[in-house]
Amino acid sequence: MLAFLGEAYSAAYGLVNSMFLRLTFPAEVCFAYFLLEMLVPNGRKRNSLRSYGRAAGFVAASVALNTFVLAAAVWLIDVDHIKPLAILDLSPLTTSESLPVRVAGWLAAAFAIAMIGNFFYYWLHRAQHKFPWLWRFHRVHHSITEMSATNGYHHFAEDLFQFTAVTVPMAFLLGVATGPVPWIVLTIASTHAYFIHSSANINIGPFRYILGDNRFHRLHHSLEEKHFDRNFSTLTPLWDVLFRTAYFPRAGEWPEVGLSDFPEPKTIREYLMMPFRP
Repeated sequence: MLAFLGEAYSAAYGLVNSMFLRLTFPAEVCFAYFLLEMLVPNGRKRNSLRSYGRAAGFVAASVALNTFVLAAAVWLIDVDHIKPLAILDLSPLTTSESLPVRVAGWLAAAFAIAMIGNFFYYWLHRAQHKFPWLWRFHRVHHSITEMSATNGYHHFAEDLFQFTAVTVPMAFLLGVATGPVPWIVLTIASTHAYFIHSSANINIGPFRYILGDNRFHRLHHSLEEKHFDRNFSTLTPLWDVLFRTAYFPRAGEWPEVGLSDFPEPKTIREYLMMPFRP
């Protein structure tokens, strides 16, 4: 009995600690983008402070719930011990004695993992727009009218869909042996999801044809019919180009976003229950 209680305490402590760590990162990233969005807004006006406060509550609720949901999913399907069909070994680069080669290896490792994952996410994303049951959850994200790095939240159940449709297939099909990669590289790569929803006036120039930016992704959320079913990729436009769903924004193209037939949630209860509303 004491052994069971000790294990239960350790598991609970680990989950709570994990939750606080997972809350700290988005809080820091969202605050940095909030400053940029206030200083250099894109479009005619800044987002309201009320939208930031409301979104912060939804993000915190999502992280707290997903900490437990994903812990259960990982326990049921131990992806770390799945033997993939193929291995992409980048460790010769990341362990090279040449610093330029090592740096190139770090970048290649982060980009390779993200690119492969984004291929699976591209098709999940298209399915979310095609199948009504998946759209019920995804429309929570598309209902946002004042989109920003903070106000780019998804319904918390979508993380479970991504685990099933992205993490698990990757674990079975292709493993990436990265070798040692500095945490700063992985951290910067992890901020991209916030960047593509940001309303800050950030221009990455010709790199936008390789790396998805906030202008490209905003068209995916557009209220204008010509932008519907476009720009499903998040990390890179390359998958959209390959599968003919790309629409690159013209100069100054910054449309209004949201859903004309579905209002965004205003309370935590609405946020949690929206997928189950008619």
